[in-house]
Amino acid sequence: MVKIKFEILTDYLEKLENTSSQTAMINILSEIFQESGKEEIDKICYLILGQIGPGYEDIKLGMDEKMIQAAIAIAANIDKESVASETNNLGDIGIVATKFIDISKNKFKKFFYFKGDLSVDDIYKAFKKIAKVSGTGSYEIKKKTLASMLIEADDLGKKFIARLANGKMRLGVGDMTILYGLSVSVFGTKDKKDELEHAYNVSSDIGYVGKILFEKGIDGVNNINITLNRPIKAMLAQRISDFSQIKVKINSENIAAEEKYDGERIQAHKEGDNVKLFSRRLNNVTKQFPDVVKKIKKHINVKNIILDGEIVAYNFEDKKFYPFQKLMQRKRKYKIKEYRRKIPVKYIVFDVLYVNNESFLRKSYPERRKKLENILESSKYINLAKRVVSSNLDIIDGFFQDCIDRNLEGIVCKSCANDSYYHAGAREWSWIKWKKEYITNLTDTLDLVIVGAFPGRGRRSGTYGALLCAVYNHEKDVFETVTKIGTGFSDQQLEQLPSKLEGVLTDKKPARLELSKKMDIDYYLIPEYVIETLGSEITKSPIHTCNWNEEEEKGMALRFPRFVRWREEKAPEQATTSEEILQMYREQ
Repeated sequence: MVKIKFEILTDYLEKLENTSSQTAMINILSEIFQESGKEEIDKICYLILGQIGPGYEDIKLGMDEKMIQAAIAIAANIDKESVASETNNLGDIGIVATKFIDISKNKFKKFFYFKGDLSVDDIYKAFKKIAKVSGTGSYEIKKKTLASMLIEADDLGKKFIARLANGKMRLGVGDMTILYGLSVSVFGTKDKKDELEHAYNVSSDIGYVGKILFEKGIDGVNNINITLNRPIKAMLAQRISDFSQIKVKINSENIAAEEKYDGERIQAHKEGDNVKLFSRRLNNVTKQFPDVVKKIKKHINVKNIILDGEIVAYNFEDKKFYPFQKLMQRKRKYKIKEYRRKIPVKYIVFDVLYVNNESFLRKSYPERRKKLENILESSKYINLAKRVVSSNLDIIDGFFQDCIDRNLEGIVCKSCANDSYYHAGAREWSWIKWKKEYITNLTDTLDLVIVGAFPGRGRRSGTYGALLCAVYNHEKDVFETVTKIGTGFSDQQLEQLPSKLEGVLTDKKPARLELSKKMDIDYYLIPEYVIETLGSEITKSPIHTCNWNEEEEKGMALRFPRFVRWREEKAPEQATTSEEILQMYREQ
């Protein structure tokens, strides 16, 4: 096996960081992949995304910024205080590592040795070692292993090793960009991206998709299927602004209206007595909900299964649902038992994707629901989503009103047609959400990605006065601006904005951000954070690029936006899409 030198990869990473063109980014990725072999393509995909394996494996390095600074101090033979001070000044620990570490002045006896030139495989294995070590003495092992890597690498290598340790690569590359790059590298065109995306949606492992592509070609990729303990991308619902459109958009005589919850979307994988829970961002959150794990073991009477549902905070005395913010208090490393008692939860199941080695993705919604009814023993803490099935919109509206009275978000209407399959990762018209915010055309909530910021004045001096927000264009894999938002934030939230967004500040336009020539930004931000906003209407705009019309030289914008809450559980690519904005504009 020929190992790729790490310096070859970092040369390409530097090119990625310095490009402001999404097309150039895809071509650079294609070149990287052509340099790699089938043995290392998966590792390269992970490292570009700043990961040490697929996200669902929940690989934690266990290194905070202070530990990384301590490793830099060892490698540079200087005091930790100097490293900490310069990190605060520069805001990029990778640049700090490059600035301070000079091998000629180093006196540290390397703890972790590499044979020959530093390779991609060396770096990957060293980070794996850091992730695995635990217990007494683990702090020193992690720190000295990182210091050894930093000493061995050239300047570019030092920068990206430190960033990998910190989990902030600052490249602006997304999953879909990787898939485009893979397609171009093998086929010379983007045309195979959809097939690669489907495989990724059912496997959630970008490295695995790349490896199969290199080993078995596109036929191998098309044979990738749903597998236990490997979460699949959640199917998503479309939105409408007119209740009567439900019957128009859903091509089905009967429509199932299910309760819509203000909780956290959770996919549960049960293999015998082993249960794993995955969030919408495909993170392993099993440890946060031991009570849910216990109930799944007790009340799901099949050996192997994958369920789709929602965990909601619930007051069992008053029989009322708590809001999402209450549930978020359960997302913690410590005092889990204490908060389990303080904030009890239900797991409400609304779909089944896999049962005893059989995929249910290509079975209709009625078939999947019937299977659920046969295998789930409803209890106090786990049950099926309540629903009505009808062809009468008045009955569905009555159910919706009842859901609102019980503090639910609304309903999700689902097709009962023979072809009502579960489309992993897709936003389909076979599912339509109808929330209380949609009752009037004058208000609607959107999940937007923060891509820029503007300085505050007056009482907002020292923080940001407004944020530039964007929607996601899935077809083009770019973020298109749609509004500036400066209202709805509390004084405390405003005060915390600079520190919260510090890690995504960049001095150049992110390659996947589309801007109009009339948009001047004071601070660029790498697309990472998603916020929920409330707006009044969609209008045409000469300064925003959402659904840009070249002839009119106008895009679309959200008027009178107001911050509602942070959506930490959503990835940037899971934000509201430009297609949804266009649909809303047409129907308002």
